[in-house]
Amino acid sequence: VTNLHHRIVHSREISNGADRQVTYHSRYHTILATVLLSASVSAQFRPPRSIIPNDQMPHAENYLPDYYRPGDPQFLGDSVQYELGKAIRDTERGELAKADASTSLSYYLKRFGEVMGVPEMNSKDFPAVSEYVNVTFNQARNSIQSTKNHFKRERPYSHFQQHSSLPDSELQNDLTSYPSGHAVRAWAIALALISVDPEHQDEILKVGYEMGQSRVIVGFHYQSDIDAARMCASAAFARLCTEPAWQELFTAAKAEFQTYKSSQVPSETSD
Repeated sequence: VTNLHHRIVHSREISNGADRQVTYHSRYHTILATVLLSASVSAQFRPPRSIIPNDQMPHAENYLPDYYRPGDPQFLGDSVQYELGKAIRDTERGELAKADASTSLSYYLKRFGEVMGVPEMNSKDFPAVSEYVNVTFNQARNSIQSTKNHFKRERPYSHFQQHSSLPDSELQNDLTSYPSGHAVRAWAIALALISVDPEHQDEILKVGYEMGQSRVIVGFHYQSDIDAARMCASAAFARLCTEPAWQELFTAAKAEFQTYKSSQVPSETSD
């Protein structure tokens, strides 16, 4: 585009009578450059592939029990867990819980990467792992939207009329507490990543568990929302495993991670 611009300027200098043609060419190449730039941006920031349509994923409203309501004996357990979480909001664990509210792919890669021996895991260096995680992340979360809409459970901060650790994220009349979307993402990704890195399976599952509990600590979910979410994540993950397209993502992600691990092993040298 730059070379074309120089040629256009030069042609204008040597031929004043060609101004109209030059102007046309200049506009054409400006549009062309814009289209090429847009295509490049689209390629970099395209939305994740959908392996399975949402209507073919498990429908949790068909297998989950109803949520606990005030007056139910089990609601006492939810209330106790709410108070326990509230008691540690001002601690280091409480700060981590607030950070875990992030839904960015980069945060999840780094959070899990820290226990996989890759503390700075990112999309640029691990494109296959990133796409594998991103598809799992979005498919698992999208699969429960109909469930949230079906049950319409009030958030804890609304019921108890007490602010959460994330007051700027609170919404009035938010009836999407059951099951937890954050916990679904975290547990589904944990299951996906232990398939890639079984050496750190316990550490990965611990992170997935902690990220779910973080939603109780900040006051955005009841414990039973988290427990249900882990069941939903397990169901979504099992369904994804049946699809050849998802299996290809897994194979590429595992190969990429194994290549990275091999590159970190010191090579033996002879004296």
